[in-house]
Amino acid sequence: RGRSAVRTADLPLYTLKNIATGETIETSDPGVAMISGKWADIGKVKVPTLRAVAARAPHFHNGSAAQLIDVVRFYERRFRIGLSPREQDDLAAFLASL
Repeated sequence: RGRSAVRTADLPLYTLKNIATGETIETSDPGVAMISGKWADIGKVKVPTLRAVAARAPHFHNGSAAQLIDVVRFYERRFRIGLSPREQDDLAAFLASL
């Protein structure tokens, strides 16, 4: 369940302890557990729909991506996916069509 092995240096690391069992988990994202307080919710996330994503610009929590191509380029840099510039444009166009 722990995610510390896939964590990159720019992400925080939280060590969570279950007070009932003593079990600990290291994670960079407590997920829904931050809201619910439930041990079972650690790492769970609510994923927003991509339907009409182009109409909800700017993107990201801080509005730093004005267009979908900015989002695609961010993830290309962050995760080194290996998309060519043409593939990045195609992905942005696909997302805009949803």
